[in-house]
Amino acid sequence: MAWLIYTVITLGSATLWGLISGWLLYFYLPPGEQPLVPIAFYSIVILASKAVNILLGLPIGYLSDHTRSSWGRRLPYIIGGGIFLPILFFFLWTPPSTVESNWNLLYLAAVLIAFSAAYEIHQIPYDSLLPELAVGEKERVTISTWKTGFLLGGNILSGFAGPLIARLGFAPTMGIFAAITAPIIMLPGFFLRTRIQHAAQPREKISFLEGLKTTFANRPFQTFTLSWGLMWTASTFILGTIPFIVTEICRLDKSDTVYFYLSAIASTLLVFPFITQLSTRYGMKTIYRGSLLAGAICLPGLLLIGDWIPLPLFAQGIIWIVLQSVSLAGGQILPSAMAAEITDNDEILTGQRREGSFYSVWGLLNQVSSGLAAGLIPLFLLLGRSKLEPQGPLGVRLLGLAGGVLLLASFWIFRQYKLESITKSHG
Repeated sequence: MAWLIYTVITLGSATLWGLISGWLLYFYLPPGEQPLVPIAFYSIVILASKAVNILLGLPIGYLSDHTRSSWGRRLPYIIGGGIFLPILFFFLWTPPSTVESNWNLLYLAAVLIAFSAAYEIHQIPYDSLLPELAVGEKERVTISTWKTGFLLGGNILSGFAGPLIARLGFAPTMGIFAAITAPIIMLPGFFLRTRIQHAAQPREKISFLEGLKTTFANRPFQTFTLSWGLMWTASTFILGTIPFIVTEICRLDKSDTVYFYLSAIASTLLVFPFITQLSTRYGMKTIYRGSLLAGAICLPGLLLIGDWIPLPLFAQGIIWIVLQSVSLAGGQILPSAMAAEITDNDEILTGQRREGSFYSVWGLLNQVSSGLAAGLIPLFLLLGRSKLEPQGPLGVRLLGLAGGVLLLASFWIFRQYKLESITKSHG
């Protein structure tokens, strides 16, 4: 049951990131209220934290590829970074002032950068462990499905934050979540020690720059990461604004966000078996492309929610969130398995197991994509973020359209993914 011990870690980290993605912007820039930080500088803080991740990610991937220990290559980083994640997460919600302040801005920058660094140290080796635990497309799709299931489970847990925040406030609520996730993130790593394949220890050490050059030169990986980056940027647009969608477009209370999270997650879980079966029958790449195209069609539907449709706004919002969740289910499940496939192909070409290098570059793009999205969201919100403003929540609506355009571009780029021919020519 190593796969279950491995995948459950995702539940803890996904819960923390779900809370940050869904509520950090809302906490520091509440709609219709005085912000806690200067709105124009919030994006700079987000981008600065992502820049630190970018600088750390590649060295961490390289180090984890070439670490030799009785705990294997990855576990020292997985456990070490995981220790600090819940602590730093809680500090994000305890700024020094309750009114707009530059001290709040500096505090947010320091804590968010530290949290992002700890997450990078933990997450890249964690993702890089998958190819060592599973061999073959079917097994990897299964593990990726469970990882995505726990990812959605984390979103379920984070979805319950709305009612708790309404009752207890932000800091007590986030303290509860930090306490719940701490053992989930840290303890499984100790049980995985006996499952590590020591045969996967590094064969020989290559230089950091040489490894980086080889990774970036991998054409299938170039196509995969560029397509995935656009998809993740579009997804972050939605994840980062669900509270705004609920309160400003659907005109509900922030405690009602739980219904949107649960609807999204339940609908995604329902299609999981179909995604697994279809990818086995038609191939991962075909299903992934279909998911991107379906998402590109559904996301702009956020523009249509309004009083001109003879349905309650609550029902319209739920229908939209379900449609876009089902559409993007394949985009959530399959990337981890496809990345493992790429690392296998790289071993054929180079004779090295360099999962850390590939997953760190993928993580770098993750940080660039999510940082770009998080930085752009406040700029969209300048076009309208609240039903109380003259232009209404226009900026929130336009994020759905922007996400659809990005998904269409992602679909078009992924059409160039040609891993099979490379594998066969070197097999």
